[in-house]
Amino acid sequence: MDALDKQDPPLVEGMSLMVVDAGAGTVDVTIHNCQERGGQVVLSEAICAEGALCGSLFVDKEFSAHYRAAVGTTAFDAWVAQHPAGLQELMDEWEAVKCSFLRNQNDLADSMSRLRLGADDLGSSETFRVPITLELVDLMSKEQRSSLKQQQHGLDSKLVLSSSVMRQLFKGPVDAVCRLAVSQLMAARSEGNARPCSTVLLVGGFARNRYLQARVRAAVLGSGLAQQVVPHDVPHAAVLDASRPMA
Repeated sequence: MDALDKQDPPLVEGMSLMVVDAGAGTVDVTIHNCQERGGQVVLSEAICAEGALCGSLFVDKEFSAHYRAAVGTTAFDAWVAQHPAGLQELMDEWEAVKCSFLRNQNDLADSMSRLRLGADDLGSSETFRVPITLELVDLMSKEQRSSLKQQQHGLDSKLVLSSSVMRQLFKGPVDAVCRLAVSQLMAARSEGNARPCSTVLLVGGFARNRYLQARVRAAVLGSGLAQQVVPHDVPHAAVLDASRPMA
């Protein structure tokens, strides 16, 4: 909770805080009420915490399935069996691509405002590439290589990932995170927390991804059940609140 030390405005009695802890395997969501005790503001659990298996590893699984289908399942499985270290190198390459998705947007607040409620066109001109090793190319059937080269304008040494494909790889896990967050806000409302949640704090490795940040922001602010979203990896001055004008 060290992120709360930089919270602006600071936590005060009567505020509520939702923490979305998005890690590799699980995403856990907790909601707390701020109460003053002995001159200090302390957090008390508003409702029972909820979690789901929708962390970044599930984006990795989507990528692996997409890559396997693109190069051919028979060739991919044979390559993994013959070159197990190659699979780890591939996933390392993918990790760099995954982390870079939307990272080059010039302004985070503007990027998030462009992702209007339901609109999903961020990064539409970006493309990403992951390698296809010579060993794997040699294992691909002639038909598979020809099909891939035709789709990629003659390129078969790398797999090209458009922004549309990238969003599709993220879609399942990120949709689940958004549903979980909104579900917890609705549960808190039903338990008598009439006011919107003051702050939604995004923490954990997966929460550093800007696409996830944008989607969660759109979901929770669009529900009317939260007032602002704070990604832990950005300065507290860059709080993304509902009053920020939409581009």
